[in-house]
Amino acid sequence: MLTPSTAVPLVAVTGFIDGIHPCAIAILIFFVAFLLTLQRSYKNVLGLGLVYIFVIFLTYLAIGVGLLSGIMFFGQHHFFAKVGSWLLIVLGLLNLRDVYWPQAKLGLKMPRVSNEKIHALLERATLPTVAGAAFLVGLCSVPCSGGIYAAVTALLASQTTFFTGFLYLMLYNLMFVAPLIIILVLAANPYTLLKMGEWQQRNRRNQKIVMGLSMLVLGIGILLFIV
Repeated sequence: MLTPSTAVPLVAVTGFIDGIHPCAIAILIFFVAFLLTLQRSYKNVLGLGLVYIFVIFLTYLAIGVGLLSGIMFFGQHHFFAKVGSWLLIVLGLLNLRDVYWPQAKLGLKMPRVSNEKIHALLERATLPTVAGAAFLVGLCSVPCSGGIYAAVTALLASQTTFFTGFLYLMLYNLMFVAPLIIILVLAANPYTLLKMGEWQQRNRRNQKIVMGLSMLVLGIGILLFIV
């Protein structure tokens, strides 16, 4: 049974882990680097970066609320929680397969077409295009890292009321965008930004391993101890 003493750290930690996936972070680093090449002021970089992050937050929250509402509407909450846990285990294995068998055609990544569209919008660096790019990132990053989110949402639907579940989703998504906020603040220093980009490129493989193992542990843990 899920209690507040276990739900709060579970939701917060999983949200933060979900937020370190390569998709959104790589796009934000590209965006800030592009603005710095335009010699924009840090205030301008910070403002557009916060818009980008806020739209991702709203998009991901809307997806979670829609999923939470759907599961509660159809009932069979524990069934969906079990399905979500098994989905999480499968996606965790797929993440690890992508690391050790990158030649596989089916990968957990953002579609190439959407990635190109996002970059094109960010290069225009206006408020509407940044918001549009962030909306696409929020939607298209679901195949990349949405397994954790789906499983946690299904678990909340089986263990809480809609209002309580909504509050937990708010916490989840605040933790989800926390890594992006940290990166944006650190981007005031171009040297720091360069090192972050290099680190992200060097550690993409390790990030996928962490994501895959986290999905496996979470899925198995929910099946064994909560559902």
